[in-house]
Amino acid sequence: MILILKTGTTFTSIKSRYGDFEDWIIGKMNLKAGEYIIHPTEDYQNIPPNYSYKGIVITGSHAMVTDIEPHESKMCKWLLNAHKKEVPILGICYGHQLLSALMGGMVTYNARGTVIGSENTCLTQAGLEDKLLGGFSPIFKVYKAHKQSASKLPKSAEILAKNESGMIDAFRWNKNTWGIQFHPEFDQNITKAYINELSLELVNEGQDALKLANAVVEMDYGTRILQCFKRIADNTSRIIERNQSSNNG
Repeated sequence: MILILKTGTTFTSIKSRYGDFEDWIIGKMNLKAGEYIIHPTEDYQNIPPNYSYKGIVITGSHAMVTDIEPHESKMCKWLLNAHKKEVPILGICYGHQLLSALMGGMVTYNARGTVIGSENTCLTQAGLEDKLLGGFSPIFKVYKAHKQSASKLPKSAEILAKNESGMIDAFRWNKNTWGIQFHPEFDQNITKAYINELSLELVNEGQDALKLANAVVEMDYGTRILQCFKRIADNTSRIIERNQSSNNG
C-alpha cells in the first residue's frame, strides 16, 4: 500500500474543477482502491499507525516550511524513522523542502519571487544515473509553483537536477528517498489555473501572468515519474518480503 501524506490542499476553485493534490497523484500513479491510504498531516502531530507501507508520497502545500520546526513535530520524527527504515519516500515541492529541512539542509524564499509555469530542469550526472529520473533527457520541461526552495543540502544528499539558474530541482537522500521541487502531479490545466489564482501576486512581483500562462504546454513527464516510483516501491517491498522469508526459513 502507498501512503500519501497530505500536507495541504489546493485552492477551492481548483479543487472544485480538478480535485486535490492526492487525487492527481493517485490518478497519475494509476492506483486502485485498496492500493493507497491518505493521511492528513497538516497539524504534524497525527501520525500513521505503523511503517508497513510500500512507499510514501508527501504532497505539496501552500504552507511554508520555514514556518514550522520539523524536528519538533511527531509527524516529522515519524517520517525520519521511515527514511531510516528505507521505506521509499517521494517528496513533491513542499515535501521536497520538508525532506531537505529534516536532513539538515536549508530552505529559503526564492530571490526571484514566485516560480510558476513551465520551466526546464537539467539533470546532473547523478540524475542521469538515478533509478527514478535516469530515463529522462538531460534537459526536460516540468511544471512548477513555489515560493521557497531547498537552497542548500548536506553532503549526505545527491543533487539530481537543477534549473537553468542553478536552483536545486531534485535530490536523493541515501538509496530510497527523493525530493523533487517540481510537480509531476500537475497538468497543463492545473498549472494555468494556479497562474490565474496568483495573477495579482505575480503582477505585483513584476511578472507577466499572461505570458507565463501562454508558455504552459501539455507534457506528461509526471506519469512516468510517479509510476516509476510505484515500481521502485513494489520492488523494494518484494525484496524485503524475500529477505524476511529467507530469515524465517
